Amino acid sequence: MTSLPSSSRSSWSPNPLLLLFATVPLLLALACADKHIGRPCLIGLPAGDPNIAAVNPQALECPSRLCLLPAQETTLDSTKTPTGALCTDYCTSDDDCADGEKRGNDKNSTRCITGFSCRTPIANLESNPLSCKRVCVCRDFLNVQEPETRPKSCP
Repeated sequence: MTSLPSSSRSSWSPNPLLLLFATVPLLLALACADKHIGRPCLIGLPAGDPNIAAVNPQALECPSRLCLLPAQETTLDSTKTPTGALCTDYCTSDDDCADGEKRGNDKNSTRCITGFSCRTPIANLESNPLSCKRVCVCRDFLNVQEPETRPKSCP
């Protein structure tokens, strides 16, 4: 009768180098998630005063759930389709907004034409989740010659 040698240890053990190569791409993919800043979204309100910002903090079409139609600091070019409400996200600098989706050559699009800047577009309001927070704002609405001004009611 022949017997096979018994082993109390499993012959398979994970290779740490193999685990490293499998884990790093996954972590990089999660860290570089596209926030779809600039994707058109719905505010859920009729068009109102262009001097007042509007926010939908539960916009399902935005990964951040934040949809913003900022107040106009400048007059928009009336020959083009107006820029509409767009998905946004929190930021600390303009670099955080650099990959925002722009209109391109689509003349019927309501996406941003000029790119995004990190700004504080909404004053201190108790009911608004973006109050005094820096978010990516389409430059189509901004007076870019003015340095960022934080609303006076923000601490």
